[in-house]
Amino acid sequence: MARRPTPDENLPALTAVMNRHLGALRLNSIQEYLEWCRKQGFSATLDKDTRERQAEIEAHEAAIALKLKRHSKQKNNPRQIIEASFRGEIAASEVQRAALRDLCSLIERNRPTAKKLDALLEFILWAESETDFLFESFKYGTASVPAGAALFKIHNRQGQWLRPLEDWKKQSHNAERQFGSLLRHLFAKYPVPAFMDQAWSSGSKASYAYRDWYIHIGAGKNIRTAKKLPFPLTKLMAHHFLEAPASHTIENALRWGQIHGLGGDRTLARAVIGSRFGNHFQNDEFWVSVFRFFIANPMLDRTHFGPIADYLYAQKFEPREVMNADGGIDVILPPQPNLVMRGRTPDTLLAQVERWHRVLGQTKGFDNVHFQPSGFKPLEIKTGNKDDESAWRFRELRSTAELVEEGKKMRHCVSTYARSCAAGHCSIWAMELSSRLGTDKRQTIEVRKSGEIVQCRGRQNRLPTVGELDMVRRWANYAGLTIAAFVVAAR
Repeated sequence: MARRPTPDENLPALTAVMNRHLGALRLNSIQEYLEWCRKQGFSATLDKDTRERQAEIEAHEAAIALKLKRHSKQKNNPRQIIEASFRGEIAASEVQRAALRDLCSLIERNRPTAKKLDALLEFILWAESETDFLFESFKYGTASVPAGAALFKIHNRQGQWLRPLEDWKKQSHNAERQFGSLLRHLFAKYPVPAFMDQAWSSGSKASYAYRDWYIHIGAGKNIRTAKKLPFPLTKLMAHHFLEAPASHTIENALRWGQIHGLGGDRTLARAVIGSRFGNHFQNDEFWVSVFRFFIANPMLDRTHFGPIADYLYAQKFEPREVMNADGGIDVILPPQPNLVMRGRTPDTLLAQVERWHRVLGQTKGFDNVHFQPSGFKPLEIKTGNKDDESAWRFRELRSTAELVEEGKKMRHCVSTYARSCAAGHCSIWAMELSSRLGTDKRQTIEVRKSGEIVQCRGRQNRLPTVGELDMVRRWANYAGLTIAAFVVAAR
């Protein structure tokens, strides 16, 4: 008996025909085609005439039409799309509406590990019908976070809800107020400051502890007894922490409470929050001694805090990397690792900072490192008329030499950011005003890799004017950046 050829043996003779047929069916291989035939009820063979292949194409097109019709009905019905996403019947990439697509992406990422999936679906559908914030995003700190991400965290704490969900009623059409109201309904018997709401939207490593703090405060307990505080709080610090401005991050609020508790004022608090130490608490015992130094010298202009803090950090904590004779890299310890504030006076300290700046401004003896571009967009904004036209330019500084030059002209210590720029942690930008009279440097701007503007300083560390800050906002909107709340508050 003659042996019947296998599909693979028939393949060479059928390649041209099957290639056209597979293309019509949007399939990639013979094996995929045979599997498709089995699922659709067609014979799983390659030996078919034109009529059979046409029937398969018509069946395929009918299936596509049905799917498009179903998606067309769903695109204006978020509830159906949410339900389909939870069941895994629709991919986020198939959803047209951007905010709804973001929510479906969240569902896709969380569905495999979510507990009580039906209860979570019910909660999201409740939010879709009863709130106005499900498809909104909240800006906290360095990120814009979809409200859906916060709802997942809220649902994870369902066992700590104090009141029935259905008893909550919205009393405002403002998305952030609604969100805050829901949080307090579910988790708080006592007042919780507005800045604590970000605990549910923040994606930082500390955010789980922040949510514990929220529930702790909402239960009427003292923040001093909360777990995982970065430093001990006195009664006065705890009081001022709860009184911090709503625009602050939780980390900023901790500094606000700390500075006021030590006897400082809001001017010093804003100066500290506007520096690199507003959100970081490493080596806090030393930095408390720096805060006390400023408090003990009330006539020391608070605008000097940033330059002095940068100098102290470089002297006490920051190692340097230098190339040795063999072409390798040696790490040199900080110049003054045992530096303390005791015995220092404002005049001598300012003189040391000034000498340090002059050394930083010397271009000889340093390696001119070039940095990778940050990816954020530069911008030119033209103002005035044809006879007297000016242009505001936002230009990224891409090398050590450019940072040194910027620091010399602006008389501040931006050159100390070379290492951070080289590592990609941040980028430095020059805001310049060009006119027929020439180019005038106006502000030096630090942008974190997350896209948040955290520093904006003019010559000798002056703050931006209202007009300059307005230009920074225009650039931020164009480039997709955010401006840290403390930058605006400092103004």
